Amino acid sequence: MSAARRSLRVAVVEDEAMMRGLVVALLRAQPGIEVVADAAGQAAALEAIPPGSADVALLDIELDDGNGIALGLALQERDPRLRILLVSSHNLLALVRSISSSAPSAWSYLSKRSSAQPGELVRALSAVAQGRVVIDPALVSRSVPRSDTLLAQLSAAQFRVLQLVAEGRGNGAVAAELGITPKAVEAHLTGIYRMLELPQGVNSRVAAVLEFLRQSVRPEG
Repeated sequence: MSAARRSLRVAVVEDEAMMRGLVVALLRAQPGIEVVADAAGQAAALEAIPPGSADVALLDIELDDGNGIALGLALQERDPRLRILLVSSHNLLALVRSISSSAPSAWSYLSKRSSAQPGELVRALSAVAQGRVVIDPALVSRSVPRSDTLLAQLSAAQFRVLQLVAEGRGNGAVAAELGITPKAVEAHLTGIYRMLELPQGVNSRVAAVLEFLRQSVRPEG
């Protein structure tokens, strides 16, 4: 089977048995997704997810014998190509940003509420597998630029495009959401990358999302 047609291999690590069973059943019902492992804790996950066995690891932050952060770092140390999607009831954006600065690939984050929604979870996993960063849409929608940042200098249209990119959406999906053409999205992104003064030699899309997180806040209420 060609790489283009191979199923997306997902490992699920969640300490709550009912939640783990729900997510595993949800994913197994989706065409094109294969659940290659599921575990409740860190030790079991390290044994169940050998290097090369999964494309994305869906990790709960709180585990029976550890936490998803330490597990994700250990898994990526053994398999740098493995993508990590953290799931938590807490806002982990600062932590995700910090980890992403040194990890082999940037990590993504969904709330447990979003991860229980089939469409949102499948969309997020697919985007993560393609190398995009995914941030929970509810947090992205509440984000506003910090004052005196480059992010605050973006136009309203540019900021909205960057919000959708931060949700892990591709250019086609961004264009469809905004009712513009993919070429217009590309033009917006070029302007965004220039405005944010991203360094050379980086994945501009990922770097822009990380700057979005660093230069924005999410007011409560």
